Amino acid sequence: METKTVRLRTPASTWGLADPEQQRKTRQDAIDDGDLIEITRMGRDIGITFPLAVSARAAQSMVPFPNIPQDIVTENLWDTLHAFRDKACTMSDEVFEFQASLYQNGLVPTLTFKAAVSPGDDGEPVITIMLPDEDWETIGCGHHNPGDKMLTVDDVASTLNFTPGRIREFIREERIPAVKCGGSWRIKRSELERIMNEGF
Repeated sequence: METKTVRLRTPASTWGLADPEQQRKTRQDAIDDGDLIEITRMGRDIGITFPLAVSARAAQSMVPFPNIPQDIVTENLWDTLHAFRDKACTMSDEVFEFQASLYQNGLVPTLTFKAAVSPGDDGEPVITIMLPDEDWETIGCGHHNPGDKMLTVDDVASTLNFTPGRIREFIREERIPAVKCGGSWRIKRSELERIMNEGF
C-alpha cells in the first residue's frame, strides 16, 4: 500500500506571514546597516580565505577616539587581524577569544576580542570578529527564516534516529546537503524537514 505525505497548511504558510520579532537580519543586512564591517579583502592579504567582518562595536573599541589618523586605524586593524590569525593557527574551536595590543592616543592597551566561524547567509563559512559579550547571531548572521537554522550532525542524527557516523556517510554520499564550518558539518533545518517528508 502506498502512503502519501500530507503537508498541513497554516495561515502563516498560506499567506507568507512571519513574526517580525522572530526574524533576524541576514549577514548582508548587518553589513548594509553598518552593524558589521566587511574586511574580507584585508583578511585575504594575510591568508584568511573565509569572508570576514568585524562588528561595529569591536571596530569602535579599536578606534575609540575621534580624529585618529587613518594610518593608525589601519594599523590597529592589521594588528587585530594578525593577533586573530596567530591564535587561529593553534585553535580548532569554532569560537575563541584573543588579545591584541592597539595604539590608542598615546597608550597601547591590550584589548580582548572574540572570533567565531559560523554559517553565512547561504550556509558558507564566514568569520566574525566581535567583542566578548557579542554573539554572531545577534549582529545579523542568522537567516531570515528562524526555522532554517543550521543544525549539527548530532542534531540530525537524533532526529532521524541514525548514528552521527551514518549521517556523515550520507553527507559524503551527497544524500544530505551540508556545509563545513570550523571543521564541523552543518545542515539546514529545511533540509532535515525535506528528508523527513520526502526521504533521501
